[in-house]
Amino acid sequence: MQTVLISGGGIAGPVLAYWLRRHGFAPTVVERAPGQRPGGQAVDIRGVALDVVERMGLLE
Repeated sequence: MQTVLISGGGIAGPVLAYWLRRHGFAPTVVERAPGQRPGGQAVDIRGVALDVVERMGLLE
């Protein structure tokens, strides 16, 4: 299994890790921030993003 290092634990990092894992890679996500954001992060899920969320099984 090929390993991949992903720098950034925002929105794109974990999504990329998800898809890489599904395609046979072993991703590791690293983040410099000391912790999660207390208020979360606004994400606009419509159009193509809605298709991706649905394909990930997260829509419900």
